[in-house]
Amino acid sequence: MNNSKPNERYQIVSFKAQSLKSNPINSPEDRKLAIYLPPKYFETEKKYPVIYFIHGYTGNIDNLTITPKWDDNKNLPIDLIPPEVLKMVEVDNIASYIKLNELITKSDWPPFILVQPDASLYLPHYLGHKEISGATKTKGSFYINSPFTGNFADFIIKDVIEYIDGHYRTIPNKQKRALVGTSMGGYGALYLSLNYPDKFTACAALSPANMTVRLLTHKMVSPLNELMFGKEEAINSGKAAVGDICDTFDLITSKDNPVTKFDNKGNIVEINEEGLKNWEKFDLNNVMKKNPESFKKINLLFNCHIEDIFGFADEAQKLHKTLVNLGIDHQFEIYNDPRAKLEPHTLGTGYHILPALKFCSQFFK
Repeated sequence: MNNSKPNERYQIVSFKAQSLKSNPINSPEDRKLAIYLPPKYFETEKKYPVIYFIHGYTGNIDNLTITPKWDDNKNLPIDLIPPEVLKMVEVDNIASYIKLNELITKSDWPPFILVQPDASLYLPHYLGHKEISGATKTKGSFYINSPFTGNFADFIIKDVIEYIDGHYRTIPNKQKRALVGTSMGGYGALYLSLNYPDKFTACAALSPANMTVRLLTHKMVSPLNELMFGKEEAINSGKAAVGDICDTFDLITSKDNPVTKFDNKGNIVEINEEGLKNWEKFDLNNVMKKNPESFKKINLLFNCHIEDIFGFADEAQKLHKTLVNLGIDHQFEIYNDPRAKLEPHTLGTGYHILPALKFCSQFFK
């Protein structure tokens, strides 16, 4: 029996998000935040900078990206993954609160507060699929203000930041605030930084999920799913994952004129060119071109695994080219990490969270 007390620096708090009030899909207005407070937070009156970490597509408060211990992470359900597979994961490089404690107390990392908001739509997967852990998969918001799903950009920029600054000892200004995200959260980090450049001093986007027409026909196969469940199941699972993401982006950006139509097996049977124009309004390349000065105010890093299973490496290259053409300084890398071969998207981003946090925290000094 485990009699250890919960660490008071690891908190889950509930609050009412005014920006989500009366949203069109009845997504919960009552939201939770996962909060990491640095060592000695309760021993001094010091104020701290804040890094906001925004989750990927199926993330929510019950499926956090950064957890107290690495083996709490439901993206790597250790009870379900065979030991011979799990030993291929370099767990010491997976971000956790315990790892942050170590880096802040034993290295040159400055202390900071880490906040993980829950920005799920809380709508189920369009085919009713579940996570490997058995939990129902939920759709993501893409951190966009949408007349069809609610104001999830305002949720982060207004509700979450105001709540944290009002309830914790923060340094409430741009110079002491950063934004990091993976996958859909990587998209959100770039999108929010572009639209609200006076809120953050740094932004790190890992494998950003920039939504373009290319994803509609992308064939995704997860090496981990293939290893655990076989080739056919991995192909079907990949098709369902891509289909659900496209279905969601339709809902958010083009509900009245959807880009995609599916058959009862989840296959795309029609692409609507008029609806596609609505998607293109949210293509980060186009958003950058409309806001070319925004990233000149932010320290920017983004990267992607060359074998990212969603094909986001090609999209990242296009974003890099757009930034170069706009004359915007940034750090960019397409990497090939053998440690992530089991799951180049999940593990690729997972291994790069700690470097991303370090990148952002250096600007707090």
